[in-house]
Amino acid sequence: MHPLLKSVRHLLLLVAAWLPAVAGIAYVHTFVAGASYKQAFILLTPVMVLELFVFLSIWFVCKSTPLETRNIGYFLLRHLVTLVVMNAIWVHFAMLYSEMLNVIYEATIWRTQFDSIMPVLTVIGVFIYFLSAMLSYLLLALEQARVSEQEALNNQLKASQAELRFLKATIHPHFLFNSLTALSTLTKTSADKAQQVCLQLAEFLRYSLTFSKKEFVSVSEEMDHINNYLGVEKIRLGKRLDTAFEIDDSALNETILSFSLQPLIENAIKHSIEQRLDGGTISLILKKADGHIFVNASNPVAENSQQTKGGHGLPNLKARLEKAYNNDAKILAHKGEAAFSVKLYLPLLNTEPK
Repeated sequence: MHPLLKSVRHLLLLVAAWLPAVAGIAYVHTFVAGASYKQAFILLTPVMVLELFVFLSIWFVCKSTPLETRNIGYFLLRHLVTLVVMNAIWVHFAMLYSEMLNVIYEATIWRTQFDSIMPVLTVIGVFIYFLSAMLSYLLLALEQARVSEQEALNNQLKASQAELRFLKATIHPHFLFNSLTALSTLTKTSADKAQQVCLQLAEFLRYSLTFSKKEFVSVSEEMDHINNYLGVEKIRLGKRLDTAFEIDDSALNETILSFSLQPLIENAIKHSIEQRLDGGTISLILKKADGHIFVNASNPVAENSQQTKGGHGLPNLKARLEKAYNNDAKILAHKGEAAFSVKLYLPLLNTEPK
């Protein structure tokens, strides 16, 4: 819908702005055709009302003919054809209306007056077309700016919500509960292992609290965090959890988004290893390739697994990647018959972790 028609207030303002135009053309008509003001308003008021609708309809022409088009010839030709057709229809309507007035008033002065004012109407039609086109493109630009601003706000809101969910996730209440339960048993059977788990759990929590406020960390720091996490989980899951990591040493000093690897491992344990009686192996490949860091985390598929979407972890990670890397990072998840994998493509930043 035309923006000026969405609001009664805007429509009334447009009509109020149009009245001086009607009065002005009537004033000109008295000079050009030697008509009285009454005759001028009788002849030209309906004509100018029709021109108001022509003025509004040009907005739709402009909307379908954007300024950003690369074909300037097509742009100009379309407006030229529209201008000629609209002006011809408008002037022809004025002529038919003058003929109708001749019949109503049983006089021939109306067609004579139309012949006198027709050149002026033609010029006014051209002027109004260009005026309406400029106003229409201005309104379209403002509308596009408003839509872009709204999209930016929505994206910012989504990113903030993802950050909030991420911060909540770093608390890991279920992970802590499960770890402490396993630890209580371990203190009775193996004091040395219990001490080792306590240290890994403490280091895991230290990283979560310290680095949750940092946007980027080194790959080495992120891998230490993963190993601490897996160290605790292996105590709980025992032989059911196995890992096969293939890490490119040259990538360890590169910078990546903090907590970008942990969701992959958590997702594998939650939706695969925990669900399978015989457990399984989590495979992780991390290497530098073609200007980015490539990560591939995979795990066996559990029966009746809901791992396709990855719960909240993978969507949250995707939103954080889009914000941190300005949409230059990619995350691809694939579920096959036997394995589920997530691939990350993280651009090399060549910066020190902040």
